[in-house]
Amino acid sequence: MVFIKLEQLVNAMAGDRPFCRNLRKYYDLSISKKKTYLEDAAGTYLFNGLPEKVANILKNGFFLGLHAEDIKDWDVVSRYFQENSRIIPALRANPGTYTMLEQMYHFKKVSGVVDNYFLKSIAGGQALKCRYEIINKKMKEHVDVILKGQKECFILDIGSGPGRNCVDVCRENPHWNGSVKIECIDIDEEAIFLGEKLVRQHGIKQIVFVKETMTRLRKRYPKNVDYALLIGILCSLTYSEKVKLLKRIRHYFKPGGKLVAAALTVEMARKDLLCSYILRELCGWGLQYPDFGELKKAFEDAGWKYGGFFQEEPTKLYEIVIGIA
Repeated sequence: MVFIKLEQLVNAMAGDRPFCRNLRKYYDLSISKKKTYLEDAAGTYLFNGLPEKVANILKNGFFLGLHAEDIKDWDVVSRYFQENSRIIPALRANPGTYTMLEQMYHFKKVSGVVDNYFLKSIAGGQALKCRYEIINKKMKEHVDVILKGQKECFILDIGSGPGRNCVDVCRENPHWNGSVKIECIDIDEEAIFLGEKLVRQHGIKQIVFVKETMTRLRKRYPKNVDYALLIGILCSLTYSEKVKLLKRIRHYFKPGGKLVAAALTVEMARKDLLCSYILRELCGWGLQYPDFGELKKAFEDAGWKYGGFFQEEPTKLYEIVIGIA
């Protein structure tokens, strides 16, 4: 039996991941087509705010589709972004960090050219905030339906970080008190510390945090889960890795239990190639950019029934699938 450690999934974001074929197609676009990515609001803001030398090195590497190690004086760009951003150092130190999400979800204020660029970009602040909002909306709808048919609902947030989705949905739905129990699973001690602080701050009784590897919990969850979120974890995984993970955690669910999972698609590269380039070459993120529909197939190959999909509006960079155990 194959076990996938959470540590491996987090590290899967690192730049030594297989280079996605779809991303390669966009790296190889002509310079004239790439110029359009520098002319949108976020790209214009970034390059107007960067020092000239940094801007020129980054621009030339982007235009030529070069990797960081192949760009002369790339250390100048790397050092500038490292020293003038809160997001970049955190992502480099821990590619699975929740730090970027806290700022892109607008829970923490950002400052400086680099971090404000991420906030303005389609792939950064726009898509992540839209994803957060639609996940919360759908979770409320789904759980309310479950509670119409039973008295209690047991929920997991797998790879939760500080559990922002569940914390905020619980705050907005006090009628869940006494009928909903949520366990947020993560191994990031800092994220759990923040999550527990949020739970105490808002007086939420039904959320607890579990510091464990997500794939070795069959004894804790012996087919007793009604509903779960898996948000962000799949974005760096290859197809076979997605299937292995989905197959492994399926055993946690009751028959008919639902898992809502989100993964990036090639639309991120198509709509925001500049941000995709920066995340890989400056942050070392080995994100995958599959065609739309791959996540549906991964669910089915992992033994789940397909329960439909939805997307974050209006950016539509993610395929968000509902799997039924």
